[in-house]
Amino acid sequence: MTRQELLQNQFALFYRTVKANLADVTAEDALTQPVPGGNCTNWIVGHVTHVQNAVATLVGADPVWASAQLERDWNEPITSGSEAVDWEPMVERLVASEPVVLAAIEGLDDAALDADGFDDPFGNVVTRGELLGLLAFHQIYHAGQLGLSRRVAGLPGVIRGPSPEPAEA
Repeated sequence: MTRQELLQNQFALFYRTVKANLADVTAEDALTQPVPGGNCTNWIVGHVTHVQNAVATLVGADPVWASAQLERDWNEPITSGSEAVDWEPMVERLVASEPVVLAAIEGLDDAALDADGFDDPFGNVVTRGELLGLLAFHQIYHAGQLGLSRRVAGLPGVIRGPSPEPAEA
């Protein structure tokens, strides 16, 4: 497996998890606040969309959604509808970005992945490939949080463990 295929698999897992966890989540559900603390679904999806804009740029694709609503302080929670990011367009743009981002990753050659000079969130200078690996982890981490936030909103979990029965061929 190439590094490009590994990164594609990681980002595909992010998208798959997001889509599953956002099934049937309404804009109202997305504002349900976890107690105590934590961030609502609207904040999580806004944050990962903002980060996915950076991922898209890093791999040479257009941003997922160039919205001024995403240019906010992501250290601050969203606690009301007036602070919320527009739910439907945000989710649509995030989901629609999957084939574009995955194709752009596939198109990266080894030299592009080995290019250095990128700053990671921990103050290190890393290669493009290393930064993409870190961002894949970040995105999957937050995609998993969406499973908990849908439960907080009163929706059933959607990601199940593997079946003990073997799959039929």
